[in-house]
Amino acid sequence: MEDLREVLKRNRALYENYHEKMPYLSEFVMGYRWLMAVDQDDQISLALRVGEEKPAKEQAAILKKFLDRPADEVLEEIIDENDPEKRTMAVALSNLMSKPFNTTKRLADRGILRTEGQKFLYDVAGKKVGIIGYGLYNNFFLGKCAEFHAFDFRREKDLLSIRVGKEETFYPQNIHWHLGENALEHIDVLESLDIVIMTGCTIVNDTYRGILNACRNAEIRGIYGPSSELSPDYLFDLGYNYIFSGSVRNKEEYLNATFDALPKGNDLSYMDIYELTKRLPGAARD
Repeated sequence: MEDLREVLKRNRALYENYHEKMPYLSEFVMGYRWLMAVDQDDQISLALRVGEEKPAKEQAAILKKFLDRPADEVLEEIIDENDPEKRTMAVALSNLMSKPFNTTKRLADRGILRTEGQKFLYDVAGKKVGIIGYGLYNNFFLGKCAEFHAFDFRREKDLLSIRVGKEETFYPQNIHWHLGENALEHIDVLESLDIVIMTGCTIVNDTYRGILNACRNAEIRGIYGPSSELSPDYLFDLGYNYIFSGSVRNKEEYLNATFDALPKGNDLSYMDIYELTKRLPGAARD
């Protein structure tokens, strides 16, 4: 987890520079999709539960031991243990620690532009585009680029509809599907992409650096989702040049929706969503 140690180091420096108080942990939520870390001021950050995890009771017992302790101290302890089954915890805590420094003003201090909402004002016409973790960017890509490649650990039955007559037709159409395996199984495709956007859950399962390196020819290299709330400075220095993320507006409203008997899964509607850029190749911004 040396990547998250670097994030911790950078965040500690920001807490010192801005004289910001370190968050103390008040609770964790093991949701049906997300692991959530909450501080004493009801700030909440998330990490998608896609990585390895300990059994629920064992994980809950571990999380209880972290309560009422400073987030940086807990995070350092987890990193030192280097237990892959605790990486989701470490990402959620990294996101929580990063939150105070993702305001428009504090980002601008560090040369990072924050714009509200999701606009993705890049020209995709004639481009080969890839999404790692299918969804959310279809309106920007589908039918607008030369090739649209979708990579996802989920299988065909989880994402596709198949109309069976004399011939089989797969839906959604006009997408090159790479399903049921790591995107790194398709290095040749990744190397050919002009634009790639990957889900922040690649941070949780620790594939994000390998995928980013494979997409070294892409002019736009982005990462998206609440799991990528952590240190944008670190992500930009790695080689990303576009980040889309979100921060929960109201903890109780969001948790009430999460605990609903039939959760709707529209997490972003409870968040302030934003895009971050540091370099703007090929972009037309307002």
